[in-house]
Amino acid sequence: MDTMKDILEWAGYILAAIGFGVTIYKTVEVWLNLKRFSWSEVDKYSKVLIKKMSKDFFVPDVIVGIGRGGAIVGSILSGNIVVPTCNKERNIPILGVDRLYEWQHGTRVEIDNKMVDFSPLAEKKVLLVAGDVLTGGTMKFYVQQLEQAKVAELRTGCLVKGVAATFRPDYFGKEIPADFNMPWMYKGYGYSRDSRKPLNDKKQA
Repeated sequence: MDTMKDILEWAGYILAAIGFGVTIYKTVEVWLNLKRFSWSEVDKYSKVLIKKMSKDFFVPDVIVGIGRGGAIVGSILSGNIVVPTCNKERNIPILGVDRLYEWQHGTRVEIDNKMVDFSPLAEKKVLLVAGDVLTGGTMKFYVQQLEQAKVAELRTGCLVKGVAATFRPDYFGKEIPADFNMPWMYKGYGYSRDSRKPLNDKKQA
């Protein structure tokens, strides 16, 4: 009986140690993802996107880039997706779009962006791309806008997708559990994500 008791006790220690090890591993994994992506990683995961689209034989007529990140990733894709047309290659046209909003009394208020017109994209195959999809709200917003424009086919992509995102793009380079900074987000130059509440904005009663 004592031998069995000892075995069970040691088994408990071992399971506890395994559980502790897994917790440490996950903590380190999250910590490592709180980092600044390098340009080499942007290059790496952009190629992942291109390969995934090539595997699906999807070649868009137009790339719509969301915000600064989408404009950068969209530009990379535009010049590197092979477009077989009449025995010559061409770059895919890019359209850059951005949401307009301001913070009022602690609440983000959407402002109509009259500079954006999706009507010329009717009957076109469109790739909607962002630098990252953390929540999915902005991607959903533009998916609705493009569907209303009656595009022929719409697919979505991003360089980095958060595990908690409520929207899953058709293509993404990497999925991560935590926040991050892209290489175009220069430290000390005032870069900020417009979708996040400013530090100096205090909710008023």
